[in-house]
Amino acid sequence: MNLAENIEIKSIQEWERFANEHKGENTDWDTYCKPGDLVNEEVYNYFLDILPPRTMNKVMLQVGEPHSTMKNPETGKYQNTYATFVSFGTFSKYGNLYQYKGNCFVGQTQDMSIYKQYTSIQEFMKETYSLIQKVRPRVICKDGFSFSVQAGLPSFYCIPRKNLKSGRYTACEVGHPNKKEDLLMRYIECSTENPMESVYPYVPVEVIDKIIKNHGGYFVAG
Repeated sequence: MNLAENIEIKSIQEWERFANEHKGENTDWDTYCKPGDLVNEEVYNYFLDILPPRTMNKVMLQVGEPHSTMKNPETGKYQNTYATFVSFGTFSKYGNLYQYKGNCFVGQTQDMSIYKQYTSIQEFMKETYSLIQKVRPRVICKDGFSFSVQAGLPSFYCIPRKNLKSGRYTACEVGHPNKKEDLLMRYIECSTENPMESVYPYVPVEVIDKIIKNHGGYFVAG
């Protein structure tokens, strides 16, 4: 497996440099390192040594100390989240690398700290603008209904079909809801497909907001 020559590998040394350059500001781990970033083995061992790990196997490490307690929209129960790393591979130039997944429930790799209350899907698109190259997170509603809402890249069915930092799209691409939603069916790309495995091009933002409202609103973290 090859990596791009200019790829950034997060390290303890660079974290310390980051902290020195931003004195007086928040320089904790989650400010320096974001979900999806690659880290070296020194970082892995640093978090491994903090406390006996909450989860440790061949592919995953979850730090022993909880990061936060949040309501799991799938179970309806409050559960702890843990800083989570997964094995990414071994490289001649970098050694063993791991991918930081953020703060996740036990045994899971979905970062939960990204979920908050939004007033509209346009606000969600604006607040998640920095994640455009990594694909925006799924929208999770309070009743557990979830689906993907994407816009910005040329491959997405959105209006306009360009990257807007303002998030002010008039229509977005919806995809892969975890159950059939009648309000989406008129937009389904192929009527013979399974609704849970389908893409829904150019869904008006007003329709998306109505769907979220019907399912109790956005999942509120914490």
